[in-house]
Amino acid sequence: MRLGEAGGNKIKQLKKYLVVVLGIAMLMVIAMCASTLYQSYRQTRLGAVDNAGNVTLIAQRAISRNMEVLSLSLDTLAYRYQHPLGAARLNDAQRYAYLFGSTANVSHISVMAIIDANGRVQASSRRRQGDAAPNYADRAYFTVHRDSANAGLYVSKPILANLPNLGNDVRVVVLSKRLFNEDGSFGGIVVMALNLSYFRELFEGLSLGADGVISLYSDDGVAYMRIPYNEQIIGRDLSGSSNFQRIQSALRHEEGSFFARANSDGVERLYTFRRIPDSPLIVFVGYAEQAIFKNWRKTLYAVIISLFIFALLLAYLLSHVRQELRRRVTIERRLEELAQTDGLTGLLNRRALDEALQAAWERCRRNLNSTFSVLFIDVDYFKPYNDTYGHKLGDGVLQEVAKTISDNLPRHTDCAGRYGGEEFVVLLELTDTEGARLMAQRLCDAVYSRLIVHASSPLRVVTISVGVATLQRAHHHRVEDVLNAADAALYRAKRDGRNAVRVSMAD
Repeated sequence: MRLGEAGGNKIKQLKKYLVVVLGIAMLMVIAMCASTLYQSYRQTRLGAVDNAGNVTLIAQRAISRNMEVLSLSLDTLAYRYQHPLGAARLNDAQRYAYLFGSTANVSHISVMAIIDANGRVQASSRRRQGDAAPNYADRAYFTVHRDSANAGLYVSKPILANLPNLGNDVRVVVLSKRLFNEDGSFGGIVVMALNLSYFRELFEGLSLGADGVISLYSDDGVAYMRIPYNEQIIGRDLSGSSNFQRIQSALRHEEGSFFARANSDGVERLYTFRRIPDSPLIVFVGYAEQAIFKNWRKTLYAVIISLFIFALLLAYLLSHVRQELRRRVTIERRLEELAQTDGLTGLLNRRALDEALQAAWERCRRNLNSTFSVLFIDVDYFKPYNDTYGHKLGDGVLQEVAKTISDNLPRHTDCAGRYGGEEFVVLLELTDTEGARLMAQRLCDAVYSRLIVHASSPLRVVTISVGVATLQRAHHHRVEDVLNAADAALYRAKRDGRNAVRVSMAD
């Protein structure tokens, strides 16, 4: 009856143990899946930022390159105006061809003109003979150059060009540069009206995906272009919007990215921006958050379903293993280590290590001048390593650590053995506490220098902790006492942060 009760208790204990193990396994699988999903989420987001950054870079370079070309065209116009061709008097057609012949019919350039210091048009690519010369002395693109000699290329806000001499009723942005008299004083400006359809055609050629947008704004919040195109937005000042105020600090940088919900359509997007060099313009590219993480969400649902199926399989396995345990609980076998060498690490196995420790103890009992030290070594965060990389790589780590220990033992009298699991013991004969501590630090540094990657460790590499104990006849009455002292020092090393060496309190 007692045997039956003992067997029943044994079965209950094994059942509880099995439930705990399977529960831990389930939690580990969930943790690994969660970690993988999180890393996948981060990679998806970083990939979206990279893609959007590439699109903004393409748009930035295209706009910047064309701005440089247009600026050079204004410089050419200014030079030709101030340096008439030859001494002969040119008629109106020849003068027009000389000033505007190369750019008058260029796509997207609505008009080019020269305005004198009083704001009157002196020459225009669109002005017809007999038209009155309008005055633009009150326009921002004129006053900015009149008031400052260092304004450079000025880019105006979007305006509606509705005067005959400035082309048809189209939305344009005016580019202007200052004219200098020979004495350096203000001599007027050269201007160019760039049709905003240039930006529209450029942006419409870029792939943005579902609900994607690309926009061009000034750094003070004025909209120049937006794709999908919405004419109502062009020229609108959005600096007062909550979104613009929220991201204003980010816009101080040359480029960046952020998530925001658009006021216009309420879509959450990842926005990436990049400034156009030497201009007030900023290119924005927005990818819809829903489109970015569409495939990731499919993966998430697949993982959830897989975990549910895995849980069902574990429950099924548990029920069958419990039946198997009931049948096999009376079968117990003990495996005795017959060889002295541990099969995995090549060091002494536990039995041989115990014999070596006992032999050292007996020699010290016979010779009071003799001593020995013990290093108790444990691989830090080894269970998380196995959980992350698998037991096969974990065995490889134990082999690397064992080889490192063996390679750094300088004397043939020193020996090392695998105590169990990821624990090792080193026996240093005729070694005092200081020598043992130095050897322990040497082993600790040697394992660290291997730089074996361990993502689950705070140090990011595989490390060991070492406890040191030296025979103290006043405190140690058997060899196990020395080993226990080293083990206690090891636990202090692990409590103090690992990758550390601690000496027994008795030393």
